Amino acid sequence: MTRTHRSIALVLLGIILIGLMAEAGARFALGRMSRIQRRIDQEYRSSLALPPNTPAGKPTMLLLGNSLLLEGVDFDSLRSALAPRYDVHRLVIEQTNYVDLYYILQTVFRQGSRPHDVVLCLSVGQVIADDMRGEFTARYLDSAVVPSLARREHFDATTTTNYFFAHWSAWFGTRVELRKWLLGQIMPDVVNMTVVLGARPASNIPVSEVLLRSGPRLKELKALCDRYGSRCTILIPPTLTEDHAEDLAALGREIGIRVLVPVGAGRMDKSEFRDGFHLAPAGAAIFTAKLDSEL
Repeated sequence: MTRTHRSIALVLLGIILIGLMAEAGARFALGRMSRIQRRIDQEYRSSLALPPNTPAGKPTMLLLGNSLLLEGVDFDSLRSALAPRYDVHRLVIEQTNYVDLYYILQTVFRQGSRPHDVVLCLSVGQVIADDMRGEFTARYLDSAVVPSLARREHFDATTTTNYFFAHWSAWFGTRVELRKWLLGQIMPDVVNMTVVLGARPASNIPVSEVLLRSGPRLKELKALCDRYGSRCTILIPPTLTEDHAEDLAALGREIGIRVLVPVGAGRMDKSEFRDGFHLAPAGAAIFTAKLDSEL
């Protein structure tokens, strides 16, 4: 072997070792370092093996959502209140919208989970949103659903390939989260800063657009849950401004999917919200009590 060949081999070996170290770090270290990542992974694993009923005959319920569910529902309190009637589980993945959670739910079903009830917690705006969390979502998707997602979202070949890599590689799927974690360690106040900078008044979406865009999604969600024998409910959290949630609930009744609006728009005081969008603990206590009676 020539000196040039040896140099090339050493460079390739170094790249491989760096890649293996990055993969091992993402696969084993991130969950130890990040409380959020650890909670997501634990809830995800738990959601993959839910039977319709417990051995005692109690039906199972899966609460699925993003930070609105995490901060808006006191899960321990709700689980205790529903314990005589349901075995309640939760899967929260922050920064997700309808498309993310629809395909994650599809994966949960494909992996063999059969919750008796699925409760999807999203705002009206998130129900009709097209935004996705990207490669982080791909970590929690069955590789068999990626082509369907790619066709739906009109991904190019590069994006589709990235989703496959993100599914199989913990580092590829979480490298953005690793950068966020590192930034948080260097700048501990960055979370508060992003809340301030990211606060925006809710956009006024015409009711015609809400109904036009949400109709097909409610139908496909119902069809998915019907296919696997689960009853689906969409839970709309409180908002400060009009969001046409009641119109969405009426559409749900026509389609045959339950849309719960325990607290209508503008019914809660601004002081009960942390940032005008997520509920503060006091607001979450009120909403959870209302939700208990609705469910």
